[in-house]
Amino acid sequence: MLSNLRNVLARRDLLKALVVSELQSSVARSKLGWVWWFLDPVLMMLVYWGVVVGIFDRGARYAPYPAFLFAALITWKHFATAVGRSLSILRSRERLIKGIPFPTVVLPLSVVFSGFAYFLFGFLVLLVATILWPCEQHSGALLPTLQIPFLMLFQLAVTAGCAMVLSCLGVLFEDLRLFSTHALRVGFYISPGLFGIDLVSEGLQEKVSPPWSEVLYAVYMANPFAILITGYRDSVLYGSFIPAHWWGILLVESALLLWGGYRIYQYYDRRVIKFL
Repeated sequence: MLSNLRNVLARRDLLKALVVSELQSSVARSKLGWVWWFLDPVLMMLVYWGVVVGIFDRGARYAPYPAFLFAALITWKHFATAVGRSLSILRSRERLIKGIPFPTVVLPLSVVFSGFAYFLFGFLVLLVATILWPCEQHSGALLPTLQIPFLMLFQLAVTAGCAMVLSCLGVLFEDLRLFSTHALRVGFYISPGLFGIDLVSEGLQEKVSPPWSEVLYAVYMANPFAILITGYRDSVLYGSFIPAHWWGILLVESALLLWGGYRIYQYYDRRVIKFL
């Protein structure tokens, strides 16, 4: 495994070239280019904002609700885009795989890093928005923003681990791409995209008696994106630190997903070529 990792690191120039290629191809696929990556979550934010606030008159407790939504949308979009693209990345690079010997794991990783470049742009927009329309509940502290780079590292690890596994499964099971859109949509609704984790805690306490309410809440928070989305919101919108045990959960889950994803990819690496 260590030799394979060293091989990947030695070909970081190839990874860089593939990331640039992914960025260029994503721009070429749309007349709006990279602007669409920003417009997509903005339009989704407007739709959700209109439904939640305009129709159901909810979301006041999370004001400014547009920024609250946008933090979740750009985070989930990075994951969803990387997962969806990784399902077809090996087939789309079939000629390259068969023509040149190289560590093919850089292909799903290129999708993850190219999407992360767009995520960083969206996050910059989020920071500007929170400066222009500050949250009244912000503590005024700036130190919590130091959490952001570490949250991003964990997000990269989680996304990369999932992308490596799904890139192999996408070759073995072509229909998986048809189900991924629906699964990712459900995943966003289950994660605290439209609401905060406080609403989840309150709902469980009202409907489930202890200690099962605490158990179910712990299970819910085992979703790494429940912590990541909440962590970004706490850092940017509210100026607060996330609990220490959440960092432990993120560390364990991201390490397991990254290590497990790489090991699974190495196992199926050469085996999937015959299906291309």
